Amino acid sequence: MSGYIIGGWTQNPSDTSPESFSYTMYGMVTNLSGLTTGTPQSPGWSPNTTNAPAGPGKVLWTYGGGGCTPKNMPELPASVEEIVQATGKGNWSGVDIDDECSMNVDMLIETMSKLKSQDKECSYTFLAGWDYNNPNASSLGQSINQAVKTIALSGTANRFCLMCYAASMWSMSDIEANVGPAIDRTIANGVPAKQIILALTPAGLNQENLNYFLNQVKTKDIGGLFIWNFPAMPSEYLQQIESALS
Repeated sequence: MSGYIIGGWTQNPSDTSPESFSYTMYGMVTNLSGLTTGTPQSPGWSPNTTNAPAGPGKVLWTYGGGGCTPKNMPELPASVEEIVQATGKGNWSGVDIDDECSMNVDMLIETMSKLKSQDKECSYTFLAGWDYNNPNASSLGQSINQAVKTIALSGTANRFCLMCYAASMWSMSDIEANVGPAIDRTIANGVPAKQIILALTPAGLNQENLNYFLNQVKTKDIGGLFIWNFPAMPSEYLQQIESALS
């Protein structure tokens, strides 16, 4: 066995992950105050009332994601307790925290600590692009770096997932300027290399950028590779990932 893991995210609880996946994340629970997918005005499913789907590996639900609201969540001990209880009640393996709305890092650490005490796993997922790699140029970059450092120091997260894409894969110039530096920066921020997961999307994926991502995983010997919206991944690319990393 290699030291790499493969996994991915989907928004549909009925999607079944490939046998090669060690982790599958279902979500995104973007209505943080109501703990549902969707929005407060149009809520979707909730981990409070949805059991973890069966999977070949561990199955987590995702707290947060693109468009998550409101900011600074979880805000109260009751919010933390709701996350912990929902995870246990639905027999989920843990929670993937996708911080795309300036979450409350201290309360996230409390949440992850409580989940860890119940043998649940946690990942911290964040945008690892230009802002992250240039923290002196923006307050957003400073806050992302500080969050990674603080969570790494706490020892409460099992892995850190670096989202190195937008609505589709970045251009090769942006990939070359940011992916390797983001991995190096995360290690410098106190995260062990094997706890770092590189993440990509099928949208805009091609042979050149896939080869680059796989090469970064292997040459820097990090934890592995996760796929956003894995049901849309072309089978030939999934087979290439499996062949390279498993």
